[in-house]
Amino acid sequence: MSDAGGIEIGTDAPRQIPLRRNKGFRMLWIGQLLSDTGTQISGIAYPLLILALTHSAVLAGVVGTVRAITLLCLQLPAGALSDRFDRRLTMIICDIVRAVLLALLGILIVLDHASWPVVLTVSLIEGAAGAVFTPSAAAALPGIVPDGQLEQAWAATEARTYGAGLAGPALGGMLFGVGRAVPFLADAVSFAVSFGMVSRIRGRFRPENAAGRKSLWREVFDGLQLVWQVPVLRAALLQTPLVNFAFSGVIFSITLVMQRDGISTVVIGLVQAGIAAGGLLGAVVAPRLQGRMRLATLAATITLAGALLFGAAALLIPSPLVAVPVGLALLLAPAANGALVAVVLRSAPEEMRGRVISTVVMAATALATLAPLVAGLIIQHVSGAWAVGAFAATAAVAAVLCLLLPGFRHAESPAPAPG
Repeated sequence: MSDAGGIEIGTDAPRQIPLRRNKGFRMLWIGQLLSDTGTQISGIAYPLLILALTHSAVLAGVVGTVRAITLLCLQLPAGALSDRFDRRLTMIICDIVRAVLLALLGILIVLDHASWPVVLTVSLIEGAAGAVFTPSAAAALPGIVPDGQLEQAWAATEARTYGAGLAGPALGGMLFGVGRAVPFLADAVSFAVSFGMVSRIRGRFRPENAAGRKSLWREVFDGLQLVWQVPVLRAALLQTPLVNFAFSGVIFSITLVMQRDGISTVVIGLVQAGIAAGGLLGAVVAPRLQGRMRLATLAATITLAGALLFGAAALLIPSPLVAVPVGLALLLAPAANGALVAVVLRSAPEEMRGRVISTVVMAATALATLAPLVAGLIIQHVSGAWAVGAFAATAAVAAVLCLLLPGFRHAESPAPAPG
């Protein structure tokens, strides 16, 4: 059944308890914290392994680019697949596939039988399993936590992501120094633990209309059509690509300019950690903001603040102090993302959540893949300050869209429950 707003309300909906006492959410969160950290570990280990095997930086870059393009192309069909089958079972299968693949890669490395085509193949299949896992997990969230806690749950998810982003790369480099196979074996263990956690989650996670499906690409088109028809989803489709493009471009510009100016990699790493710490702190304070600010207010505030703070960063670059304004710009990101994801989940029929989530995520991240290229061109032909300034202007355009697009203005999000 559904309420007047079209939100699915199952008779077996999760009981309203404090989020920290929700066993299903704890299992998902802990499992994903470990697997996200493992993914960050192997993410830095893949290019290091290719370099060690081939001594070719170009080939390492090609492998990374092929993986990124493949995962981007898989997002829409992955969302449709997550709407076809039991989402908990889908997550379990994806974790098993990833654990087995990475364990096999680790064994091949130990036996000195790994080659760059093998690494590329493992990277693509493991990434594809992750592409299917992600929309399945997001679409399953309303079956794990009550509707009023979706914002809070997603803010906790953002904290998990930032935490993994802080710890994973450093761990990956350290473990690779211990042995080439160690990062991949560690990642395999993380997926095995995630499998154990997800398998303990209880609830109904099979979409209502899983039987009698259309062709996969017809279902992908249905998801695209729904996203364009719903005003708030259409607004997200138009505005979020600019936001991610601006943030990705600024962070890449900082790294590139500091490297070009001969600043040590240790300092660069600390700057990146300081920026990520802003997002992690934002995830901690997000529950205090959610329910007090409308989605339109949050979205406009983060983009306008981002434009101003990026402008300040343009004046500071390449000083390490540039981490301060950029980190501050990320403070509101978890609260805004939580509000947006909650609205997206509430706007989608239960049997289409995977497709809707994957469509919005693909749109939000696709433009950001061009940010490094744009940053590099501006830095090479003008300066780092101008590059950061250009991304600040992009954030300003995103802020204007927040005010103009009716989808954001009319989207309301109920206050999250205490706890």
